[in-house]
Amino acid sequence: MQLFAPISLLWVLCSFVSSRSLQGATHFNERSLRTGHTAHIPALIKRDEYSDAVAKGKELWAVLKQHCSQEVTEPSLQKLKELEWTVLDANEENTDPPADGVEEMFSKLGLSTGEQYYSRYAYSKFEKVDGKDVRNEFSNSYGSKDGVIIAEDNKRIKGSTIAWSTVTAFIWQDTCNIDKTDPKSLKYVFRDTIVNANTKAFIDKAGMDKTFKPEEEGFFALLGSANGKGVAYLLLQHSSFLGKKTIKQIVTFKSGDGSYEMYFEFEDWKPPQEETPQEEPPPGAKRWLGSNYNRRRIRAIGR
Repeated sequence: MQLFAPISLLWVLCSFVSSRSLQGATHFNERSLRTGHTAHIPALIKRDEYSDAVAKGKELWAVLKQHCSQEVTEPSLQKLKELEWTVLDANEENTDPPADGVEEMFSKLGLSTGEQYYSRYAYSKFEKVDGKDVRNEFSNSYGSKDGVIIAEDNKRIKGSTIAWSTVTAFIWQDTCNIDKTDPKSLKYVFRDTIVNANTKAFIDKAGMDKTFKPEEEGFFALLGSANGKGVAYLLLQHSSFLGKKTIKQIVTFKSGDGSYEMYFEFEDWKPPQEETPQEEPPPGAKRWLGSNYNRRRIRAIGR
């Protein structure tokens, strides 16, 4: 059970983020929830919520630039099963083409649109929360030959110590083992059919159909959003088999039916050159890393 125990300063930082930003931390796929096109109406957002996301994104980016986090111990899908999780196996019966919402973008990027993406569903045992039986449920598609993860239907119990990034990393590693591909080939994470109201509002404010590069405000806002934070933790917590990667750009777009979409494109991380003066980290990054900003290692569960 120590693998998923809420330890370290990173957990404290996550608790530090305001309740407004944490309220949108679970993700649902619009295909399963929509009752018409009302889900596409842009959400209203308060200025401080957007500013909070920008600040959170800056903190995550500061740590990603240094890539000084520590691995989750012994990454293995078996660990989940020992904790009574059920994970759908990767086989020919559950292969599909990419979801309709991202298929056009896949074609533009030169990615396969054939039936080679494993739809893998993982869920925990039921727990009582506020008198109701609930469980974690993560459903994503994995295309190891293209280096793609498509985040689809995802729901996390409030207070759960097992995060989307952890489950996704384990299943990605397992999928690559089955396909005999290199887990380091991961190049994209797509957030398909976004329904989180704050994330949609952030996209409206930053810009739809735009490409955001590091250091731009829109990049930080999307990285710090409910649909962006987990991607950063995915890279930070699992570099032992993903390799050290960073985010090259974030791209927003709409599907044919008007759903909000975005993807994160990765590139190999390069250490800062020694002759480059070290930037002063944001206050949040200082809280994570302490005074020894370059070398202090984080022990934490990915979000």
